[in-house]
Amino acid sequence: MALSLFAGCIGQGTDTKTVTEDTRTIVDMAGRTVTIPENIERVAIFGGPIGQVPYILGVEDKLCAVSKGHKTSALLAAMDPRITTLPAPRTVNGVINIEELLASNPQFVLAGDIDGEIVTKNTSIPVVQFFATSDGNFTQTKREVTFLGEIFERPEKAKKFCDYLDNTLKFLDERLADLPEDERLVVFNGFDSNHLVTYGTGSYMEERIEAAGCINAASDISTAGKKEGIHAGLDQVSMEQLIAWNPDIVVIDYGTPEDLYNDPKWAKVSAIQNKKVYRLPSAVFIWNRPSAESAVLHPLWLATIAHPDRFQDVNIRTEIKKFYKEIFEYELSEEQVDKILAGEYATTVGGLSGGYSGGQQQGGQKDSNKSK
Repeated sequence: MALSLFAGCIGQGTDTKTVTEDTRTIVDMAGRTVTIPENIERVAIFGGPIGQVPYILGVEDKLCAVSKGHKTSALLAAMDPRITTLPAPRTVNGVINIEELLASNPQFVLAGDIDGEIVTKNTSIPVVQFFATSDGNFTQTKREVTFLGEIFERPEKAKKFCDYLDNTLKFLDERLADLPEDERLVVFNGFDSNHLVTYGTGSYMEERIEAAGCINAASDISTAGKKEGIHAGLDQVSMEQLIAWNPDIVVIDYGTPEDLYNDPKWAKVSAIQNKKVYRLPSAVFIWNRPSAESAVLHPLWLATIAHPDRFQDVNIRTEIKKFYKEIFEYELSEEQVDKILAGEYATTVGGLSGGYSGGQQQGGQKDSNKSK
């Protein structure tokens, strides 16, 4: 049977692949030619944000190995109890148990560049790389979902998500189109346990903040690349710098707003004085990473907080439940929505809440249990 498959990457040219009877040759998102089975039955997927895409596509039954953060995700376990039984050879970026991966017997591995290099170096398992760069912006998120939709032959599911994201961004843009500049509040995303790790200019987080009609407090610094002991794309700023920025809103992913309200070091910050500190929601995955879910819901959530007068008709609880029903085909309970908005699920996603420093995410042990 002859079949042509396109890379499915928005904004890229098409690459035609030839297919044999049992396999097909594709070009992944890094431009690499990879041969995968025609009939996909067993796939290992490594990476935090990307792990929810099989659920968007309705192919979670094809997974045979995942990352630790997916296996320990309480909400994902509620949606798919089977995931708690799957092996999790990948703990964090760059740390993979090769023997456990081999034992899971995947037909191929979906991974980013660092994890993919480790798998290629230590095994003969084909690796399909799902991004060429880790920008994590709206366009790349759509590219990744579209690409996996083509890999798993679920293009209609991928398009449904992309349309949902586009419509959400269009809604925000139209609702905020005439917002005066002096009403665009300054937002500081203070991650990690010290609340001083953040995203700078050109980041996907800045894109989300701006989509919500706000200004990134850290827009005058670059956090691109990798800093020692901190997740790629992030950097730590000083308390003095934060006070100089004087944000109107502070969003944290660790602890509670009261922690900052009661800390004298933060007393001079406008957001603290006006009680405008918010715990970031978390669901299938943490919302401060570039996942498909957070690309839709994070800017909408922030817009309702920053501009409540312009979104009086928007109930964020309803919007979260709607997204899960339409995209994940899962009915959230009211208790689950409570936990999402309180950020409670963050502690179950591989312990990532507050885990941006200390070298946990980048630069760890490259591989473990090396085996061919």
